[in-house]
Amino acid sequence: MNNLQSGQTATVVGAGIAGLSAALLLRQKGVEVEIIDSSHEIGGLLAPIVHDGLELDRGSHRVHPEAHPLLLELTKEANWKPRPRSGTLILGGKKLSYPLNPLRFVSGLGARTSIDMGLGWLRRPNTLRRALTWERDRHQIFDDQGFEHFVVRRVGQAAYDRFYQPYARKVWGIEPSELSQTIAKQRVSTSNPLSSILRRSAKNFLYPEKGMTELIDLLHSKLKKIGTKFTLGQRYDADAISSGPIFYTGHLNHLIPTAKLTHRGLYLIHLTVSKDVLDETDTWYTPESDYWFGRVSQPAAFSKSLCRPSERVICVEIPEGQWGKKQDFVKRSDELMRQLTEAGILRRHVSPISIQQNFLPRVYPMYVRNWIHEHKETLAKVAERGEIFPCGRQGLFLHCNMDHAVETAAAAVDHWVDGGNSKTWVTQCQEFSNFRVRD
Repeated sequence: MNNLQSGQTATVVGAGIAGLSAALLLRQKGVEVEIIDSSHEIGGLLAPIVHDGLELDRGSHRVHPEAHPLLLELTKEANWKPRPRSGTLILGGKKLSYPLNPLRFVSGLGARTSIDMGLGWLRRPNTLRRALTWERDRHQIFDDQGFEHFVVRRVGQAAYDRFYQPYARKVWGIEPSELSQTIAKQRVSTSNPLSSILRRSAKNFLYPEKGMTELIDLLHSKLKKIGTKFTLGQRYDADAISSGPIFYTGHLNHLIPTAKLTHRGLYLIHLTVSKDVLDETDTWYTPESDYWFGRVSQPAAFSKSLCRPSERVICVEIPEGQWGKKQDFVKRSDELMRQLTEAGILRRHVSPISIQQNFLPRVYPMYVRNWIHEHKETLAKVAERGEIFPCGRQGLFLHCNMDHAVETAAAAVDHWVDGGNSKTWVTQCQEFSNFRVRD
């Protein structure tokens, strides 16, 4: 059933990938749209960071072949290029090519460590059954055992101590026992190499020739061409009365300030070095606690347009975790470069040609134990405010990929077009908390 009438209008809050996609889908259905964003620039987490004249991503963004097809469909004019994956996992001072296979994993860890981890897993009661029901069990909301308890019972103490625990502390900065079990395997590739060797990982990824900013520019151009109104630099008034539906991709706490739903942020350090100190790796993963960073990426390995002839940029991602806000890692660049060299990311110790830091305040949702109850109550309060349809990563308090964000926006638009209201929407969108982050 189509609920549309001639002359209908809608408001989209947020000009990131989810908001722009929702606006374009609405315009395709003949709905007049105004897009509001508190920032003076569009793009959200896909807005570029300019470093040495290059428009670079805010971290490692890419699209996997198994991604939801709507993202590629809406941006089909972008020059998407398939790129072979060339990752490196750094464990115990060893560099393992990523994605992993069992032989590389064992050879990298060493026989003794591998045996200890295998025995730790086998000695757990009902380990096989628990491993097979991992995905189902981690979504149970009535008995949230906590991240630590959930993982140890399924993979053993040795694997937990080696992979899961240091990564959880690095990203969230609290005791893993306080985290929800729903976090388990959400970032499977960086937190748990054990799982990646048992899954079929894609050997390629897709990437726009000019970087992710090309997607934002393309959607913005399409919307401007068909007369979409943009109001930038203005914060959405959550108490304002609207004459049409609101597709909300802003921060959920702005709608319900009393919600106990918080985030951890991410420090991004872009630094330029000479080309000869790097290999052709696209992304390095460092789940262990030896290093400040959890992931380092090399934009030139994603697209040749993101480099200069004799220089290369790397993006170092340091989770807020135990650091808190207002840290200045540029002042600690000597130690940062030492760690990059010790990890084998840099072939030799050098000083950066240039370096800059940016802090992204809301990247990792704080999924503490029993968070899902607070989440449901918050969405219910949103529905009571009127015809508001939260969607996207921030609007739904999700830890997800960009294609997931677009998927939620499309589902919200379809729900409204088919006559659904905000109360039925917030019930339907609970399923999106099952998204798994792909890396």
